[in-house]
Amino acid sequence: MRCSVQDIFREHFDSYAQVRNLHPRELRAAWCIRHCYGPELGGHVLACPEGHFVTVQYHACRHRTCPRCAQGPRQQWLAAQLPKLLPCAHFHVIFTLPHEFLALWQFNRVPMAQLLFDCARDSLLELCADPKFLGAMPGLLMALHTWGRTLSHHPHVHCLVSAGGLAPDNQWQATGENFFLPLKPLQALFRGKFLCALKHALRARSLQLPDLLPTDHWLTVITNQWRSHWNIEISKPYAHGNGVALYLARYVKGGPLANDHRLNLTDNIISFDYRDHRDGKLKTSHLTINEFISRLLWHAPPKGLRTVRSAGLYATAHRRQHQRCQQLLKPFVPPSPERPLASHTLTANRPPVLCPQCSKPLTLLSSTPSSHHSGDISLANSPPTPPPGPTGRCNGQTPAFHHLAARPPPVRRGSPLN
Repeated sequence: MRCSVQDIFREHFDSYAQVRNLHPRELRAAWCIRHCYGPELGGHVLACPEGHFVTVQYHACRHRTCPRCAQGPRQQWLAAQLPKLLPCAHFHVIFTLPHEFLALWQFNRVPMAQLLFDCARDSLLELCADPKFLGAMPGLLMALHTWGRTLSHHPHVHCLVSAGGLAPDNQWQATGENFFLPLKPLQALFRGKFLCALKHALRARSLQLPDLLPTDHWLTVITNQWRSHWNIEISKPYAHGNGVALYLARYVKGGPLANDHRLNLTDNIISFDYRDHRDGKLKTSHLTINEFISRLLWHAPPKGLRTVRSAGLYATAHRRQHQRCQQLLKPFVPPSPERPLASHTLTANRPPVLCPQCSKPLTLLSSTPSSHHSGDISLANSPPTPPPGPTGRCNGQTPAFHHLAARPPPVRRGSPLN
């Protein structure tokens, strides 16, 4: 039987939640997915001016994990980002968090994401600034993903990097035709920055530690990681940045699965297709209902976590340098980009709803108050949220890494931070 993510949560989430202690972050995401475009979120009444037709349109939840209402925010994000892209080739670089640190990620989502972003950004900008490699500052557009194609736990950062940058003499310095940076120095620099910052955070006692895994355990893991291979991928250059920007937009909002992704439910097993990036073949993943819900909620971002960030020439602080590069590259006209996913391309404003009888635009009669704001539900209009369970999984509200010098008070292992 074909179904959607919302269908699964409406039918099976209650039984799933009865035997589990879920974090409020997960409960909020599940509530929004279940009630998106439902009466619980309020709505507005549209009527034909001639009196032929009356309908009620309910509001969207606007939660970042809900696939049903993600198309509008994706288009808004694209409309803001595409004009900023410099008219040059772009590289696609991916930094992956070693899975040995997944337990720390689960308890410290915001500081670990901050660390991943900072180390990826600093590694790219530092090597690009070196005259041996580029000697210029490129533009960076970064997006955080926490899932693999089977909804597995796989935090990584996608970086869209301009194939060139602004040199100290205010001239454009382009990279090689098919070469951006050497991979091994980038891996070594990123690994060193990440492990040193993580060790400093552990010794400053600014991270919440899982039960039975003391600081000494994580210091040993860090020592072993110095000799491990860290997965960083650098793709061949794209003639333009639009294609990668469209790829990143798919995950700005909506969670791991698109609303039109085909899901099949058979005998308590949910099946969906995915393309294996290793061999390019189309395969099918089979998960139980509980495992499917658990994996989807694991990827719900905590409140306040910025999953898309800009750096280098694309940062607001370097607006003048960005304008200088646009002037230098103005004679270059990029080729017309191919848009791989028609459902994620930019469209005009939503057309008005028409009366099915006279085809006149419907007018707004009244509006009921919405019980949400920016994706956060109003607890007054929703079931009461139980306190966090004994797992104490963190919602992410922990001190940022650039405030480590303040030395926050120590946190008992296994206890929630908020």
